[in-house]
Amino acid sequence: MAAALLLLLVPPVGLLAALAFLARPRAARVPLKCRHVLITGGSSGIGLAMATAAAREGARVSILARNLARLEEARAAIQRESGRGDVGVHAADVRDADAVARALREAGPVDVLVCNHGVFVPQELERQDMEEIKWMVDINLMGTFHLIKAALPAMKARTRETRLPGSIAIMSSQAGQVGIYGYTAYSASKFALRGLGEALLHEVITDNIHVSLIFPPDTDTPGFEEEHKRRPELTNIIAGSSDGMKANDVAKKALDGIKSGKFVVPCNFEGAMLAIATAGLSPQSSPVIAFLEVIGAGLMRFAALCFQWNWFSTIESYYAKNKKRE
Repeated sequence: MAAALLLLLVPPVGLLAALAFLARPRAARVPLKCRHVLITGGSSGIGLAMATAAAREGARVSILARNLARLEEARAAIQRESGRGDVGVHAADVRDADAVARALREAGPVDVLVCNHGVFVPQELERQDMEEIKWMVDINLMGTFHLIKAALPAMKARTRETRLPGSIAIMSSQAGQVGIYGYTAYSASKFALRGLGEALLHEVITDNIHVSLIFPPDTDTPGFEEEHKRRPELTNIIAGSSDGMKANDVAKKALDGIKSGKFVVPCNFEGAMLAIATAGLSPQSSPVIAFLEVIGAGLMRFAALCFQWNWFSTIESYYAKNKKRE
């Protein structure tokens, strides 16, 4: 009996051993205490929650957004909650590369950059204005390029100087893992961040800089309230079945992922399942998570097909009912 049990353990133990050798990049701890953390979209929502939490952990926090008055209000809130007085605020539009570069120079070298800015207007592609689509892409994607380009040279110098790992965290969305009705332009802008992050990690890992992609679900923020008003009815039917999260809970998950150097950072159980289902060729530093990805790939693919069946059935039923009404 004991021999049979040992034989059963050989394949999973052997696989774990192989994955421990293969997993790259190697796991790292990215400290926040006494380091400079710059967060965009930091005047409200997830960004403000992350800034407050990082300041509580002893980080010197800078926040960047467009509205200076709201930034000052956010600074006061962070100072009140954390007891730290050294909170920097920088007003800039991430679509403006020159303004972003000036803000980064004013802020000084960054150890942890969190690209948390983003906008979302749900609409069917055929009905959505091209200017609105371009606006989303310019902020969600090009704004991230502008920030990373501006911050990277000084970040590399900082990691050489301190010999501590740095981090570039990019706020994507679960809509950056799977496309949903009404999210055509938004999903495109968020899916692109994954390609950016995967390639960027290859380019910066030898400089001791890690990259984290964060995939929150619907989150209770001021932006989400506005977005919900614009959602097509069918989008509400499909996406409304997913559980949302509080900004503070997303912030905690995001910071934990950044500090552990994770590449993919899911924020809830559904997100963890999505991460396994969409792992593909993504880097993975944890042999245990890699094991779950390898073992769970087939099951997650079957579950994904079930979800797609449900979504397509919902779409077909919705349009069939509308035709009858006509």
